[in-house]
Amino acid sequence: MVMHFARLLLMVAAALPLGACMTAAEQAQAIAASDDAACRDAGTKPGTPAYAKCRETMSNQRAMARIAEDQAMQRQMREMMWPPM
Repeated sequence: MVMHFARLLLMVAAALPLGACMTAAEQAQAIAASDDAACRDAGTKPGTPAYAKCRETMSNQRAMARIAEDQAMQRQMREMMWPPM
């Protein structure tokens, strides 16, 4: 599972520069294709419970990464406004 997470991070990092050039629908389609490929590479088949769980896990990991990014940005903003003493 660690290898799949590392692969996911690599794909997200590679796709970030392209994100600015894509519409929201295109981004969603690219994410779905990436998740599908990752889950198939993990050996799951579409329509099976394992595939559904894999897709859910990928979505949850993205949500957790967004939350962590938001928290880091909030921390940076707070430290800029009120530096630690």
